[in-house]
Amino acid sequence: MATQAAAPTRRGFFRRNLSVLVTAAVLAVVATVACATWSSRHAALAAQQAQIDDAEVQLAGIQKKNAAQVNADVMTAMGASRTRLSTDGERIKSLLSMAFTWDSGQSYEAARERLKSRFGLTENETFLKSFMPPSRFNEDSQGRRYYYIDAVGLNSASGGDPDIEVVDVKAGVYTYAVLADVEVTSDAVSQNRASEASVTAHWPTLLFVTVDAQSKVSNLAGVPASGEARYSG
Repeated sequence: MATQAAAPTRRGFFRRNLSVLVTAAVLAVVATVACATWSSRHAALAAQQAQIDDAEVQLAGIQKKNAAQVNADVMTAMGASRTRLSTDGERIKSLLSMAFTWDSGQSYEAARERLKSRFGLTENETFLKSFMPPSRFNEDSQGRRYYYIDAVGLNSASGGDPDIEVVDVKAGVYTYAVLADVEVTSDAVSQNRASEASVTAHWPTLLFVTVDAQSKVSNLAGVPASGEARYSG
């Protein structure tokens, strides 16, 4: 009897709450569909982003390849030899290291003399007259020299690899534009104990130099590049 009585009760419950149950069922279906749709859309967006990333990588590779090809075409059009570019580049780096590496008045003058002996430069060269002129000094009665460079404690070094670009090629004579970084420091920083850190000024310097087929350097000229010095401590 209890079982028979329970059956009408359950049917009465379902009738009274039919709309609530239907709504709950519909919401469950909608939630399931929405979740499936969101997951599908998320996967599609992820796949799309992956395709975009892959396309960007491919585009960067194409641009790099095109830039290299354009550069190669320019070199070919100018009649430039890669072997010459490499050989001249090493000679130019050696010249820069010699010209910009000194830490006293005497070493500065020694650098000028090495430039003249190794690269065949003369005092009439524009570079040695205006860009790297003889160091100023005072001389006492015994002939001892007191250089201005030593008075202010200047030191110089060639910083990093320079940017070397060929700008003209004629009958085996190559003309280059060189952008070099010159590091300048001062002994006065430590002498005056203004700071324990060594402060270095980086001076960008633009040079022009011609190198012939026998590796002879000529027409060397230099000017400070535009822009202020950068400092690092």
